Amino acid sequence: MNKEILLTEEHLKEKYKDKSELPTSIRLDASTLCQLKCPACARQKHSDYTEKVIGFGYLKFKDFKKFVDENNFIKNIELSNAGEIFLNPDLIKIIEYAYEKGVTLTADNGVNLNYLTDEQAEALVKYKFESIVVSIDGASQDTYQIYRVGGDYNKVLENIKKIINLKHKYKSIRPFITWKYIVFGHNEHEIPKAKEAAKELGAVELVFDANYEAPYSPVINSEFVKKESGLEHLDLNSNSLIRLQEYTEGKADWYDCAMLWNPQINWNGDVLGCCSNYKGTFGGNVFKDGLLNALNNPKLIYAKNMVMNKAPALDCIPCSLCKVYREMRNANTWITPPKNKEKEEKKRAIRKTLQKLRNKVKQQMENKTE
Repeated sequence: MNKEILLTEEHLKEKYKDKSELPTSIRLDASTLCQLKCPACARQKHSDYTEKVIGFGYLKFKDFKKFVDENNFIKNIELSNAGEIFLNPDLIKIIEYAYEKGVTLTADNGVNLNYLTDEQAEALVKYKFESIVVSIDGASQDTYQIYRVGGDYNKVLENIKKIINLKHKYKSIRPFITWKYIVFGHNEHEIPKAKEAAKELGAVELVFDANYEAPYSPVINSEFVKKESGLEHLDLNSNSLIRLQEYTEGKADWYDCAMLWNPQINWNGDVLGCCSNYKGTFGGNVFKDGLLNALNNPKLIYAKNMVMNKAPALDCIPCSLCKVYREMRNANTWITPPKNKEKEEKKRAIRKTLQKLRNKVKQQMENKTE
């Protein structure tokens, strides 16, 4: 049974006074449609409540335009989360309008890139889409399709080349392309092969990531994987307390609960809080209530206080059902509110862009010496 949400004066310190205090970076999911069936994905494992909470749909251009027009202080929007953005039929119009309004778009949460029209590829380059992270967990079709069920490895590489060729045509460095390789037991042997494939593509940064679902296909040869991938913690993503420590020390640029201050918005405008929340919404809807009212919903304010240990858990708050929150509570280790939130977001964005530029220069120098 849900208790009534009572906000104290201390809790209300997390309430935004006006729009000037709102984040200028937002996560707004462009699509929850996906053509793949990845076995460890929440959509497959918990389809009962993911369908009920986030549904299957895509961000409509009219909603995006209205959101941008009403919140002209928004400078950055992350479009990827629970689905594949390129399955959104309004995507080109969204990209073009964001460019016209000076809003930077990213897809850094990840895309599978199994589907990309020529028109979409050109829009990415022509309208200076900032960056995309492509999830490719293998360096051959046989290995890739084990996790990316229904996917075509060669088609993904073909689509990456399509974008790269258009970057040459437009003489553009954008979008920055990252190949994210989640390391599993079934694909660890292809890490060296992936390095070679990324080098052949050029203009692509290859990064290795730890498995989020430890029970699924765990790493077999940890020494080999650490050496070849550079990963320090193979359980970084499945162990939330390690993630929290890395975030607190500034070694990681994200943590689940920190997203409450820069929240995930579903394609239909519902406030989800963090990108991994499929258990319930936080009550507000940015399209119906407006951004300020939606982010000042008592449920979201209370949730922020919960993850800082300033309020006890309530059943009506989605965080109460979350493994990450429960692990923090059991360890009595809590997140501290992000200091100077906007400045920190800008610093992280600058660091990420500079790193991508350095990698691009390094790749060009390596190609010249060969």
